[in-house]
Amino acid sequence: MTTVRDLGDWHFNVVERRDVQRQVDDGLPWIVASGPPITTPGGHCGYLGGEVSGAHEIVAAVRERVERRVDVVKVMASGGMVTTGSDVSTPQFSIEELRLLVEQTHAAGLPVTAHAHSAAAMDQAVAVGVEGIEHASSRATEEQLAALAASGIAVCPTLGGFNTKALAALAAVAPRFQQIFADAGLTPESFLEIRMLILRKMATFGVRLISGDDAGIGPDKAHGRYAEAVIELEQVTGTVPALVAASSDAAAAIGLGRSKGRLRRRYDADLLVVGADLAADLTALRDVRQVVLRGMPVSPRSGQSWNA
Repeated sequence: MTTVRDLGDWHFNVVERRDVQRQVDDGLPWIVASGPPITTPGGHCGYLGGEVSGAHEIVAAVRERVERRVDVVKVMASGGMVTTGSDVSTPQFSIEELRLLVEQTHAAGLPVTAHAHSAAAMDQAVAVGVEGIEHASSRATEEQLAALAASGIAVCPTLGGFNTKALAALAAVAPRFQQIFADAGLTPESFLEIRMLILRKMATFGVRLISGDDAGIGPDKAHGRYAEAVIELEQVTGTVPALVAASSDAAAAIGLGRSKGRLRRRYDADLLVVGADLAADLTALRDVRQVVLRGMPVSPRSGQSWNA
């Protein structure tokens, strides 16, 4: 990794870490930070410190993030799978509340990224003009997909560790996932098949897909496995688009399109050197031989290769 975007901060810890890093380059990946996601009382990831209720608290939450100079504002537009009591199938905010949040954020010159599983929450996100959507995991109509594609919103499907083995293991130890699968009449295999079908349809409609993996949200989403997100996205987009989604398109989507993601003069010299030709075999991303971070080589320990 040469750059990381954090959308799940706990009480601004990552923002503070970013600020320290930018004062003195510590030779670690560049951080793009949102602060705690804005959510409803008891809503998805409310324990991170971003709960709000009503217009006044929404305005105050955006103001606090602006004052802390976050890079992006994250909002939980729907419930999430790992938060008991939240509902992935419905929006958490009214359209008026979400529009207020976006208007306040845009007035401060910042982008908004929305966590949205349900099609209804995605519709809200499109209607109010967010810049990014995380997950977008529900079935959508052709009209909804066409509107999403036309909006130009960057959609991160948060793949990586997204396979039947990981889903089965998660369902075995997490009663909430067992219930979600049971209510929908799904198995890990059928869930995965539907998810990839949804993504292929998005790609067909021209939805702007970028790569990301939701690292840290659970055991199957451990940090350091970003390569798996790119490899899985290849099944949807093909090899070259998957690489673009993980480099230049991803950089543009997180506000770094003029400094990262390309081999170009005056851009940061961030490079990943692997052990084979990625055009022929994208799984070579698992065999990282060298990282160059802002022009400085960062080497693994002697006799080891990187696990990116």
